[in-house]
Amino acid sequence: MENQQAQPVISRPDMAVVENYKYKIYKPTRIVVLGDPNDAVTKRMEQFCDLLRGHLPSLDVKNETSEEDERPAIFIYPNIRFSAVPEGKLLELFLMCAAGIVPMEEAEAGVSAADIQNRIQMPGVVRVYVSPVCPHCPGALGRWLYMAAWAPDRVDLHVIDAAVFSESAARDNVKSVPTAILDDQFRWTGVVAVAELLDIFEKRNPADLSADTVKKIISDGDAEGLAALMAGAGSVIPGFLDLLAHPKWPTRLGAMVAFEYLAETAPDLARQALEAMWNRFAGLDDAVKGDMIHLFGVLNDSEFAGRLESVINGDYPRAVREIAEEVLGDLG
Repeated sequence: MENQQAQPVISRPDMAVVENYKYKIYKPTRIVVLGDPNDAVTKRMEQFCDLLRGHLPSLDVKNETSEEDERPAIFIYPNIRFSAVPEGKLLELFLMCAAGIVPMEEAEAGVSAADIQNRIQMPGVVRVYVSPVCPHCPGALGRWLYMAAWAPDRVDLHVIDAAVFSESAARDNVKSVPTAILDDQFRWTGVVAVAELLDIFEKRNPADLSADTVKKIISDGDAEGLAALMAGAGSVIPGFLDLLAHPKWPTRLGAMVAFEYLAETAPDLARQALEAMWNRFAGLDDAVKGDMIHLFGVLNDSEFAGRLESVINGDYPRAVREIAEEVLGDLG
């Protein structure tokens, strides 16, 4: 279970910072707390946002229930979330975002907004682990917020308190803060120049995209673009396979739509994806097995007839075998 900090939700010095934004956040602004209402960390985030709302008249707070596997978080924008109750300079950055203020000047960043918008073609999900007592975390986070501000449809930023979410930090092998992780492949510790962050973002291989990034592409309604990305790279993204096998139906459905585009535009890649999925078949949930068999029908390749016959004659639930029979009968 994740740890929870036992201290006032907003300290007196931080409340003075909040008061300073009473007239800076002058447009109607909504933030969303996403989490389990019975969870202690979520409750703390809700208390924090309620206090903000009491001092910032333009702020509107909406509480929503998250999926089981999601960390509770405060969404300032769809692409910027804090799994943290920000304090000190982190709070200042949080409020700047809420006010629509970009936290760095172009001269300080050394990279223009146009550079970011033109050079980032593939979306990416970045996890930035921070601590309220870390002197370097605000500087590192400010650079990522600069990127996210100018490419909101491409840079999805998740700020995580490493102490509160210690289990998540351990899974990501975070040894110190600030640590930023992109696509589970690229990692930065400390304060890094925006130019370096942008360079990696621009030049990474589509095959290295994480399941989180693939999920973002699908969630943004661009299943066709995901298929085109794989077709252009000539390879199947491993994270895409993870989503085809995802236990949650809405996530899996988005990946299946992308597969349909892939089967139409790059059937050889779609065939590779099915070969890889077949290697996972025995360990899939029954519902996922049925959907995977449906994909054999989408590709409509008689080479997979033997696989379908093995399902029909195997020790599988009737519903799964019936789907296999139907797809086998339709194979051209």
